[in-house]
Amino acid sequence: MWTLMKKCIKDTQAEPYARWLIKRSRGIRMPFDLVINEIYDRQAAELIERVLKDDSNAIDIGCHKGQFLKLFMQHAPKGHHYAFEPIPPLVKKLQVEFPSVNVYNHALGNTRGEATFYVIPDSPALSGLNARTFVEPDKPRQEIVVTVERLDSIIPHDVKIDLIKIDVEGAEGLVIEGAIETIKRNKPYIILEHGSASSSAFGFSSGDTYDLLVEQCGLNVSLLKNWLQGKSSMSKQEFTNSSHWYFIAHPAY
Repeated sequence: MWTLMKKCIKDTQAEPYARWLIKRSRGIRMPFDLVINEIYDRQAAELIERVLKDDSNAIDIGCHKGQFLKLFMQHAPKGHHYAFEPIPPLVKKLQVEFPSVNVYNHALGNTRGEATFYVIPDSPALSGLNARTFVEPDKPRQEIVVTVERLDSIIPHDVKIDLIKIDVEGAEGLVIEGAIETIKRNKPYIILEHGSASSSAFGFSSGDTYDLLVEQCGLNVSLLKNWLQGKSSMSKQEFTNSSHWYFIAHPAY
């Protein structure tokens, strides 16, 4: 019954509500936002499977525990992959688990240097270059100093990049500015987490992020589910008014 229902509601507005209700009926008290994240992750996994070839090269920015990096390795086992993660204990685990991957203990931005990075020990996935006290305000922040690099300074010009994942808790504008030449040169698919409140904490509006990807880099922007279904890409107004968090920047269909 559930299998049939999943097929009927997949990628519709009803899917997150149905998933949430079914989890609650099974005694799983998962917050609604995490249910939505599960759907985004599934859509991203489908996109990665479609885009990557056996020898594709990919970059995971904000690698965390390597959820997406595992997919890169699965679908592009002969590729050359790069991972960036600012939290040292996570980096050590990534280096052990993925010995063939170039794992960097850096944050990425539009300049090179050092910066304060705010770690939320209870929720490390929400850590970032801005304290973002509007997110989990009651949880303590641990300040560490991290090295900040530009992606353009690290990726060799002769390496073809096919896919980039960016999940940096609002700093995506900084990351893209520091990767402009890499993106222009390769026109990769970019899986992007973006929220207007988090981005504005770094001085970037949603319109600014759209202009970087579309006007400067020559890509289109779509919702993950719309790209999977071959639907039209988003206008600037649609992107800036969107309530979604995950997008795909991509070459024209």
